[in-house]
Amino acid sequence: MIIIIGGGVAGLSLGWQLAKSGAPVTVLEQAQIGSGASHAAASYLEPRLGTGAMRRLEWASVKLWPDFAAELEEVSGHSIDYRRDGQLRIAFAENTAQEKAAVRQRLSEGWRAEWVEGKAMRELEPHLSQEVKGAAYLPDVDWLDGRKLCQALAKAIDIKGGTVREHIQVRSIVTGSGRATGVQTQEGLIEADKIVVCAGLGTNEIADLPKDIPAARPVKGVMLALAMDPAAPLVNRLIKRPDGILCPRSDGRLLVGVTHEEGETSKLASVETIQALLQSAIRAVPAIAGLGFIEAACGIRSLIGDGLLRLGHSSSLDGLYYSLSHAGAGFIRAPAISNELAQFVLNRSAECPNIDQFLKR
Repeated sequence: MIIIIGGGVAGLSLGWQLAKSGAPVTVLEQAQIGSGASHAAASYLEPRLGTGAMRRLEWASVKLWPDFAAELEEVSGHSIDYRRDGQLRIAFAENTAQEKAAVRQRLSEGWRAEWVEGKAMRELEPHLSQEVKGAAYLPDVDWLDGRKLCQALAKAIDIKGGTVREHIQVRSIVTGSGRATGVQTQEGLIEADKIVVCAGLGTNEIADLPKDIPAARPVKGVMLALAMDPAAPLVNRLIKRPDGILCPRSDGRLLVGVTHEEGETSKLASVETIQALLQSAIRAVPAIAGLGFIEAACGIRSLIGDGLLRLGHSSSLDGLYYSLSHAGAGFIRAPAISNELAQFVLNRSAECPNIDQFLKR
């Protein structure tokens, strides 16, 4: 039995890959699946600039996403609202030079990117403010609905013979003879041959973890949802503002976000934060002021130490693995990490070309 602690995108995608391989796997989530950082995410798949190992991992994963999404939807029978309409990175007068320079860098790194303005820009997004002077059009940036993704992954795990259990609080790791042998929960002991910690900030609540799985720090994100007319949406593509995003869903919701509040763990959004997000969104698309308000969702991302990705096997406790410090990049990296990490959990000598630089064996 392989136990995965954490029912966000990292834990569920790993669980699906393990279940597909025929391994007996159980995902334990302390609340509801996808209720952590995954709950308040736009879930867009945009690699950051640069050519290092992390960027190569992200691009490798981006290329896997279309097939990953298609297979998951076919197996689960659930749509994840996978959108391939591209992104506009809009520029006002104060950041036009910066965005134009970023287009040149993207082109030098092999991106498909185009600077658009005037009529060409407004053909892509007719409701943009007159303050918007131009935009970088990035046709290769896709996005999806993170909440629907988590539901689809849970269903696919079940179909492949695995188990997903909600409202199971893992209190401690149980050990014997130098290895992890199970987890202690509010319902008692659950025995396991291997355990993978994918609990994000919830890792801090698990007792008896070895020192090479250190405590995480929280980064709160607030995401608003507004109601558009699905038949005539104000926003058709993912729009990256200088201080946030506008993300349309196929059901008519428009996500407005997202904040990055270090050290904050409250699941409540302040009036000040909501006002700031709305004001920024209205500056980009003035007609947003007339939309109805649906919700303000708060998600708590987690980072460890320097914020770099943490993957691998514990150096001091056999049978204990981890996938941590994903912060806001868990969605983009999910196909590549889940595939290779699953192979590693099954066989620690497995080749893992995309994640090897981040993997502790």
